[in-house]
Amino acid sequence: MVSTRSQKGQSTSNNAANRKVSAPAKLATKSNKRDRHPPRKRVRVASSDVEAVKHPVAGDSPTEPGLRELLLSLPVELFGEICSFLDAIELRSLSLADQTFWSILASEKSDPIWRQAFKRVVPPMPACPETMSGSDYAQLMLVQACMVSALEVISRQSPSALTDHIHDKICQVNGWGVNLDYFHRVRYCGTCHRRNIISENAVLSSFQDFPPDFLKYLSSKAVSPDGSSVADFHQASYGSKRQYLKVTVAEVYKLWKSMSQTSDTPELAKAQLIERLEKYRETRIKSGLKMKVWQVTAAEWNTAEARRVLKERKALILLKLLELGFEEADFPRYCPEVNLTKALDDEEWEQIRPSVVSAAESSKISRLSTEIWRRRNNRSQALQVLWHGVVGIASGTRAVYTAEKNACPDFREFIAFAPAEALLEVDTDGIPAQEINAIRPDSLQFVIQGRRRYLVKLRNVLDGLPLDQTDEEEWSSLSNDETIAKLDTIAARLAKAVNGFWDSKQKHVDWYPSYYLASPRVDLSVLSPVEDLAPGLIAKVLEIIEKGPDTEAGAVAGSSWRRKMVGYRCARCDESAAPYLTFKEMISHFLEKKVWFDKASEAREKAFAESPGSKDPRFHSILFNDHDWNSEESIMVSDDSHEKARVRKLQNQLEAAYGNDPEDYNGEDFTTRSRRSAKQAPQLRKRRICRLCPEGYSPKPMYFATLKIHIEHIHCKAVNVEEDTAAFDPGRDVAPANPCTFDTPFARLYY
Repeated sequence: MVSTRSQKGQSTSNNAANRKVSAPAKLATKSNKRDRHPPRKRVRVASSDVEAVKHPVAGDSPTEPGLRELLLSLPVELFGEICSFLDAIELRSLSLADQTFWSILASEKSDPIWRQAFKRVVPPMPACPETMSGSDYAQLMLVQACMVSALEVISRQSPSALTDHIHDKICQVNGWGVNLDYFHRVRYCGTCHRRNIISENAVLSSFQDFPPDFLKYLSSKAVSPDGSSVADFHQASYGSKRQYLKVTVAEVYKLWKSMSQTSDTPELAKAQLIERLEKYRETRIKSGLKMKVWQVTAAEWNTAEARRVLKERKALILLKLLELGFEEADFPRYCPEVNLTKALDDEEWEQIRPSVVSAAESSKISRLSTEIWRRRNNRSQALQVLWHGVVGIASGTRAVYTAEKNACPDFREFIAFAPAEALLEVDTDGIPAQEINAIRPDSLQFVIQGRRRYLVKLRNVLDGLPLDQTDEEEWSSLSNDETIAKLDTIAARLAKAVNGFWDSKQKHVDWYPSYYLASPRVDLSVLSPVEDLAPGLIAKVLEIIEKGPDTEAGAVAGSSWRRKMVGYRCARCDESAAPYLTFKEMISHFLEKKVWFDKASEAREKAFAESPGSKDPRFHSILFNDHDWNSEESIMVSDDSHEKARVRKLQNQLEAAYGNDPEDYNGEDFTTRSRRSAKQAPQLRKRRICRLCPEGYSPKPMYFATLKIHIEHIHCKAVNVEEDTAAFDPGRDVAPANPCTFDTPFARLYY
């Protein structure tokens, strides 16, 4: 007669038999055979044979026995003989297929079958330790899953939740989040590891009279007398201080208490137990090392085997795709169904065929697009060779100057030229040489005309003529060689250092053939000659630096931020504030002062004419252009090493004087080592503007010490901080009419 609990167990077992076990991780046991959690329904063991209780399986024919019934109907010796031909992986899969199979293969009588199965694994597994059952050893070595049963977890939370089906559940953590401890022969997840592996302090606090001498034999970092240990293999991610298995410590403690009571003296009991612990440690370390070596070897073998299977799978899929009309380059190497480490059969191919063919179609489209782009790129490269050749010819003698080649149409303009565009759009792999040679004369003429249009416009800017003015009759009668020679003459004139250009839009001075001015895409309508704005300035600077009027701009202004005029500074500026400048910076500096003086003088006269009652008296309105390069005084100074040292000392004193502003700093002195130290007391460093200049025409905001120099030199008076200067307010002092075009705009000073 079957009890109510047995009926429940039978019903549950039938349902479990119909469910498919998802992975070997659905079963976990402890290292002790008594603590294993096999299925509830066990077979009855007779005196000689194991008679399995045969439960009907849903779907089996009531008249024809299934494979399960046939296997269970065999004598135990014959069933064991069949199982002896399986390796450990196959044997474990069989044990998980049915509760009856589990009951048979998890019994102690099945250990010889397991030990034989371990030898059949490739590579052969180390021998199963005597203290472990075959099923436990297979669980430890072959399954990357936590070995803690959910029964233990749930029992701590709700004892009323302990129903029969809980036995089938285990901790669900598996994969890389599980740590294998070879010394304790357990595999735990992080949570179970922290619960079951404890530290030395936890051992001594839980077992207060536990002898500390025992700990070195129970630690997962134990070391044998010959120096071997499995500590290197113990992962430290769960805490390196946790080294002791709680269950083992409790058993040792219980054994120690028992031996202390039965032995004559505690010292004798301790010595006997230490002798046993030494053997325990040696056995664990020796077996643990073998397990680790096998794990590494097995991982390498599995990797090689997976690669072989994957290679064969890809080769078979490629063969089938070739039969469907695809090319080898269309193989979908990133398709998930292709990259499975599983042998491919006809049934699976029919299942994955739609997705694989779709991925191959996408690869084919991508390949065709790439081929179209490659062919176009080859044609583009052929046209680039042609373009470089005709540009070199059209540049004439000026071709040695790389920047001057930019005066010719660039490659984007060249491929928009009708003959070149026609060759580029034909879908061929490259362009034949005869077709290139056929358009070479027209291409040369196109580039020459582009260079002519640009250089003539620049010449017209220099001569003050309309941009589009040109003598077509004069040019049309010239051959290509004559045209190139005439263009070289114009380019040589434009490239002289005395012929600088002022860009009213970009607000800077530049020379031909800089990369900026040598580009046909520059708006030439905003250019004007520097000579018209500052007559004789460039010539005088060239004379001072001992360069003639025929000097080309590249010799003095090319790469201006690298090529410094060593030792030159403005002689009209206060030496304590005058920086050393390049050729381009020196021209810009004097042009800035001239533009400011002209605009400020005009605005000041207009302001006093319109407002006679202005608070600024007329004797304060004196403006003096101390940067007039036409005067007899020197405009540039070249210092020797001793003079430089003196000037540097003055400049350092000026920098230190930036903070001596009674109004801004409440009478306190503030010094800084560098005028660029903006982070040093920024709340104290205030810029000021000149109140003597018309509103909007003051120099850019500066520190008081520098503004003091401006007032003394420009307005010719002693400085009164309160009357002559004001703290800079970006919201109030921004003036669109600011003539200091070379200054930084007010709105950008604090960016």
